[in-house]
Amino acid sequence: MQAAQRLWRTRGEHGLTLRAVAREARSTTPTVYRRFRNKQALLNAMAVRFRAQLNEHLFASKTLEEICSRYLSFAEEHPHEYQLLWHAWTDIFHPDQPRPGRAWVLTQFANRFGGKPEDYARPFYAIFLLGHGAATLLSVPGDEIARDEVRRNFLAISQTFIRETPVFRN
Repeated sequence: MQAAQRLWRTRGEHGLTLRAVAREARSTTPTVYRRFRNKQALLNAMAVRFRAQLNEHLFASKTLEEICSRYLSFAEEHPHEYQLLWHAWTDIFHPDQPRPGRAWVLTQFANRFGGKPEDYARPFYAIFLLGHGAATLLSVPGDEIARDEVRRNFLAISQTFIRETPVFRN
């Protein structure tokens, strides 16, 4: 898995073949195929690992505002990983799957504003969807002035939205 992550980071999806993973891991292609039946299975396993890394990054936050900031920083610092997460989102963020990051953020809302965590599903999704748009833009290289504008506006809008969250509770 570490070999696959290294290849993903340096070469992206096109450089990630099961044969290349075997070579990078100093293993054999049949050994890799025993663990992952195809490239999609490998990509899904990597996405699950990256989701855990994103959650760990977010769980270090002390405030809801910091969660927003750390979400963007993860996308900027790990653009290939962020993009892979969203290519596999229906598998790893599906409503039928455990979503520890979502549960944790909802709990942070309830701790701050009172009520039950699920009372904050709509505010969570509003900020999440807005954050995903900003993070997607920031995960692609570009002009720093434009990137800073996206970053500043997302953080200002999310802070305002968090402050007004009681209005949007379910």
